[in-house]
Amino acid sequence: MVLNRKIDAIMSEVLFLSTGLLSGLLAVFVALLTYRKVMQADEGDDRMREVSHLIQEGANSFIQIQYKILTIFTLLLAIVIAIAFGLLGIPIAVSYILGSFASMSAGYIGLAVATRANRRTAAAAAKGGLNPAFMVAFRAGSVMGLMIAGIALVGLSALYWLWNIVLPDTFFDHIEMYRETALWEILTGFSFGASTVALFAKAGGGIFTKTADMAADIVGKIELHIPEDDPRNPAAVADAVGDNVGDVAGTGADIFDSNVAAILAAALLGAAIDVTPPSPPIVFGLLPLLIAGLGTLASVLGVFLVRPNAQDDPGPALNRGTYITTILFASLVLVVLFILEIDLVIALSAIFGLLAGVFIGFTSDVFTNDKGLFGFKPVQNMVENAEKSTANLILSGYSYGLLSAVPSVLGVVAALVASYVLGETATTIGLGGWEGGIYTVAIAAVGLLATNGLTMSSDSYGPIVDNARGVIEQAEAPHEATVACDKLDAAGNTAKAITKGFAIGSAAISVLALFAAFIESATVLLERPVVVNISNPFILAGVFIGALVPVTFTAMLILGVDRNAGRMIKEIRRQFEADPGILEGTSKPDYDKCIAIATSGAIRELMPSTLLAIGVTILTGVLLGLEALGGYLGGAVMVGFIMALLMSNSGGAWDNTKKLIESPEYDHNHPRYEQIHRNAVRGDMVGDPFKDTAGPSINTLLVVISLTATLFLPLIAILQLG
Repeated sequence: MVLNRKIDAIMSEVLFLSTGLLSGLLAVFVALLTYRKVMQADEGDDRMREVSHLIQEGANSFIQIQYKILTIFTLLLAIVIAIAFGLLGIPIAVSYILGSFASMSAGYIGLAVATRANRRTAAAAAKGGLNPAFMVAFRAGSVMGLMIAGIALVGLSALYWLWNIVLPDTFFDHIEMYRETALWEILTGFSFGASTVALFAKAGGGIFTKTADMAADIVGKIELHIPEDDPRNPAAVADAVGDNVGDVAGTGADIFDSNVAAILAAALLGAAIDVTPPSPPIVFGLLPLLIAGLGTLASVLGVFLVRPNAQDDPGPALNRGTYITTILFASLVLVVLFILEIDLVIALSAIFGLLAGVFIGFTSDVFTNDKGLFGFKPVQNMVENAEKSTANLILSGYSYGLLSAVPSVLGVVAALVASYVLGETATTIGLGGWEGGIYTVAIAAVGLLATNGLTMSSDSYGPIVDNARGVIEQAEAPHEATVACDKLDAAGNTAKAITKGFAIGSAAISVLALFAAFIESATVLLERPVVVNISNPFILAGVFIGALVPVTFTAMLILGVDRNAGRMIKEIRRQFEADPGILEGTSKPDYDKCIAIATSGAIRELMPSTLLAIGVTILTGVLLGLEALGGYLGGAVMVGFIMALLMSNSGGAWDNTKKLIESPEYDHNHPRYEQIHRNAVRGDMVGDPFKDTAGPSINTLLVVISLTATLFLPLIAILQLG
């Protein structure tokens, strides 16, 4: 019986690793084929190419500077890790470097595609209208989505296989750890590398993009009454660059990080089950790779099934893609796990997680689109408030953002409770009890992000069509093309809100799994139970400090946007005053100067907030103890989750309120139209750093501090006890 279980475990190990690796390779291969097809599309006229190349050069300039700084940071921290962690130090440091560069690669690939696809989308809109432009933009976005899913699976599977082959049994004897758990402890470095890069990329890109967006709106739209993306505005190109470095490279690194962290959290808990006698017949530590691989297969199929109807708006087509991919994933995971005779509570937990993600996305859609649901129409109500005053608009948007957190939190709570109950009561060998329950919660997080290939495809589509609209306006293309891109852009805003909802929800669930892994690791390390009881003043202090971290982090990022936007506003005004020909259209503005201000300011402003996340986490554990560090993580997750939902959804609603007022459907002959439009622009400017800087960066923050606590746990314990 024992021999049969070992044979089954070996077979499942090979199957799970192979599925993860091969599905990842398939996603990368399909992404490359799609990229080739996108590059074959018409690039438009000379003016479209000129504007697009300016955006491309600006984005490359920013990303090169950011990645140079990130490379230095990565190598320095890798040296610290290699020294601080003894025998495990070098493997963890190597994994950390590889995770960092994998995350950078994912962001850079998306950036390269997006900056080339915007002119092709603009050309398709000018010549063919809505649907051809949609297909070019979505295909380009799918390159990013599938690459992220593929690189994550290939990286984790190949690295696990590599360390399993390279490290001899004597290595694990020296560190007194089981091979199964030690391998995933080493791969924590891979996830930590992805997370730190994501925090830099998302926060830095968010500061860049909102610096340019706010400055362009304040001077251009409000002061001079010139259209958005007007080529006379010196910040117009910087604004377009920001869409790419923030919403493409930044969000790509963010989703990559969340996906890797979710798989890692489940793998750490599964590996603990694997080494608990009696040995289970399957390898629970590697099972998350199988589930994520099935999700990637569903995403590949889903990408090909996203097609708009003849006169369809792009929003329903994107939503259909999400629903079809969800059904495909649910079917695949149920059938495959049934064939492998694995308890279906695992499949159900993964499905519950994905349904929670879809529900959060659906909630974001309701609160941010211009149609609403069953008579509940937040954006249309906000348009009415914009007709009253800026204050009414801002108050209503903030309130709807708060309300949007209610169903989303309840959806996550339902997924957590349902998956935990399934795992706690499971009769499968190795499952049951607290360990089984928390493992199935982690599987729910994997399920939530399993179809991230399709989710990120929809998200990347957003900044591509936003840039395409700018290219069309600056190239003075036909008005019909602008209208088509406006429709594409409105759907893109909602798609981005949905994606952010997925990322935020996955962070909440996967961080809980990482929290459980932290508690279990701390218990083993201290050789006593680690109990987080908030009646203990030290632990309650940790909860309060943790609650303050996302609050302080948010304030630092928004103030960073404010300061940097102030610098750019001065530069725009200076250019208009120094050269009146810019506004008259007889001379060109200095776009490069604004790009340089956004770049240097973003790098300067993001460093303190990033170092805060890592430093405060370690200091809390050292000064207050590991139990207090557990409370710290709990406080950060509770406050951060709600803040992220508030900011993402209120920002998206303000943005679409402005777009609805600017659209042909709105009465532009309204006697107070100019004032109403200014009110909407002001609301959108408040929402910009909410939805594109602070909000989406919070979920990355939560993953970073959880991984910091888990990875640096031995070092924190030594410093505390010393």
